[in-house]
Amino acid sequence: MQNTTKEAPRNHLTKHELCMQMQEALKPFLYVKKVQKKETLLMEGNVCKTIYFVRKGAVKQYYLSDGKEFIQNFFFEGNMACLFDSFLTQTESNSYLEALEGSELWVLSYHNFKKIREASPEFNLQLTLCMSKMNTHRINLLLLSDAMLRYQRFLKEEPGIQNRVPQYMIASYLGMTPETLSRIRKKLFISPSAA
Repeated sequence: MQNTTKEAPRNHLTKHELCMQMQEALKPFLYVKKVQKKETLLMEGNVCKTIYFVRKGAVKQYYLSDGKEFIQNFFFEGNMACLFDSFLTQTESNSYLEALEGSELWVLSYHNFKKIREASPEFNLQLTLCMSKMNTHRINLLLLSDAMLRYQRFLKEEPGIQNRVPQYMIASYLGMTPETLSRIRKKLFISPSAA
């Protein structure tokens, strides 16, 4: 029986779908890395030499200012974790990558990345699309002026996250204080999870 289902154009795929496609295509070039909770994958000031595909677990990206942690991103199963500015230019990173949970990652080294990029213009397009969707998603979320809408959209896009990530980190990611998030959660009658 002929398959009449049309494949969606690549630019209409979600960031998750794009990352999963890349993982599958790159399998021969990837190696597995298992990390413990709170294990640092990249230190501020070091050069990012790897792209991580999260198979199981979670990774956070953050920076420190006056000793305070500011969450820039979360990467869960099916996401690609990388500091692309540092990776693509091979310059020092201004952020950290750290495992939020014990995680299993598939790793693409910068050496293999260069070989693939030179051999496949299609890979460059996929990577650019994936990076663009990740950045657009983050910007769109922060542009929502209503704090409750930001939180509700975040929960819709990342179901179950409140059981995996401390509330103060979610507040930081959403650009609000933990107190504001607590008030929002009370209004929504969401039972508090362990923070």
